[in-house]
Amino acid sequence: MVNSKPTISLIWIGHVDHGKSTTLGHLLSQIGAIDVRTIEKLEEEAIEHQMESWKWAYILDTLPEEKQRGITSDIAFYPFETEQRNFMLIDSPGHRDFVKNMIRGASQADACVLVISAVPNDLKSGLKVGGYQDPGGQTREHAILASVLGINQVIIAINKMDQVEYRQDRYHEAVDKIKQLFREIQSPWTQQIESIPFIPISGLAGENLSEHSSQMEWYDGYTLLEALNSLKGVKYEKNMEMRFVGYDIIERHGFGTFLLGKALSQKLRSGEKVKILPQGIESEIKELWVEDEKQEAINPGEHGSVLLRNLPKDILGEGIVLAPKNTEYQFGAKIRSRLLILEGTFVPGSSVVLHCGASYSTAQIEQIMKILSKSPKYKKLQREFDGRITIAFEGELVEVDLIINTPLVVEKFTDYAELGRIILRHSGSTIAVGIVHELISN
Repeated sequence: MVNSKPTISLIWIGHVDHGKSTTLGHLLSQIGAIDVRTIEKLEEEAIEHQMESWKWAYILDTLPEEKQRGITSDIAFYPFETEQRNFMLIDSPGHRDFVKNMIRGASQADACVLVISAVPNDLKSGLKVGGYQDPGGQTREHAILASVLGINQVIIAINKMDQVEYRQDRYHEAVDKIKQLFREIQSPWTQQIESIPFIPISGLAGENLSEHSSQMEWYDGYTLLEALNSLKGVKYEKNMEMRFVGYDIIERHGFGTFLLGKALSQKLRSGEKVKILPQGIESEIKELWVEDEKQEAINPGEHGSVLLRNLPKDILGEGIVLAPKNTEYQFGAKIRSRLLILEGTFVPGSSVVLHCGASYSTAQIEQIMKILSKSPKYKKLQREFDGRITIAFEGELVEVDLIINTPLVVEKFTDYAELGRIILRHSGSTIAVGIVHELISN
C-alpha cells in the first residue's frame, strides 16, 4: 500500500443473503485485486458444491462451513487499494446468529456499505421489527448498530437489481424504505440523508460496480467504486496516547503468534516497549507487519500485525489493547454511558452483556441518571421513587451508570471512538447501543 493515500477501514453490512460477499468478490475481481487463476479455482469449488454463482462470495467466505452453507459466519479482513484510496475491507456476517462477530468488525470501521436487496420479499425480511427474543431483520439491526456507534460515512448499495428487471420503481421503493428506517430508528444518518449515495447494483451480474451500467441508464449517480473513492480518511488526534486495538490472533509458522489490530492516534514502532491492557503486563514489540511486508511502524488508522517479545500465548486475543509502557490505566469498573434503548425496559440492577471494541463482559445497570428523550407512550408515567429513576423504556435515550464485572478496556468516546462505542445485549438480542460519556472509576 502507498502511504500517501488515505487508509479507510470499511465494513460491509446487511441482512443475510442480500449479496454482500458476492458483491464484494465481484468488485474486487473487476478492479484487479484478485488474480484470474484464483477466480478460476474458486469457480471450480463452487461448481463442486453445485452453486456456481457463489464463486464471487468464496473470495471472502473462506471457511469450509461458509462455502457449504453460502452464509458468512465470521468477519473477514481483506486489504485492497484503488488509485485514490487504501482500504481494509471488513466483511461481516448478516445472519442473526453471528451478530457478535458483526459487532467485532463494526468496532474497527471508519465507514460502511449497507447492502440492501431490491427484491420485495428480501427487503421486507431485512426491515422486520423484532419482538421478544426475536432480533428481527438484520438490515434494521445493522443500521442501528453502525449508525449509533458513530460510523458516519455510509454508502447504500441497492443489490439484486437483475432480479427485479433493473426497474427504476423497485430502486425508488428500496430507497424510500431505507430512508423511512433511518427516521424510525432515530439514526444520525438522517441528518446527512441527502448526501448519502444510494447505488443500484447487481453484485452477481457485476452491474454498476466499477463501471456505469447500460442496464440502468435512468441512474446517473456514483458507481460503487466511485462512491468508495469519495470516502474521506479519518483524522486522529495527535495529542492522545497511542492505542493499538487487537481483534484477532494468527500463528505464523516459524515466526510466532501475532496480534492483528488497528493503530489509533500515534504510530506503533518496532522496538517500542508497551503495556498490554487490561492485564497491565509490560512487553516489547519485536516485529511489525502491514500486509505481507515487515515495517518499522504502523501508522494511525492502519491495520497490521504485531509480534511481541516473551509473551505467554494465552493472554493474546480479542480485546487486547497495546498502550505506551508508562500508561497508568486500570479497567473502568464503572462508566456513564449515553444509550438508545432498542428493546425491552431498563431497570436498575438488571444484568446485560456489554460489548466494547473487540471484547465483552457481563455488566449491571447500576442506575438511570437521566432520561434525555422520553417515549411519548410513557411520557406521563411516574418513574421516580426516593429521587431515583426506576425504569426506562424502548425507544428512549438515556444516561446510565454501568458496572462492568470483568477487566475490559473502555475509553471515553471523545478520546478514542473505537473504544468508546458500546453495545448491550441480552438473550441473543441487541437491547441498547451508545457511547461512553464518562469514566467514573478507573
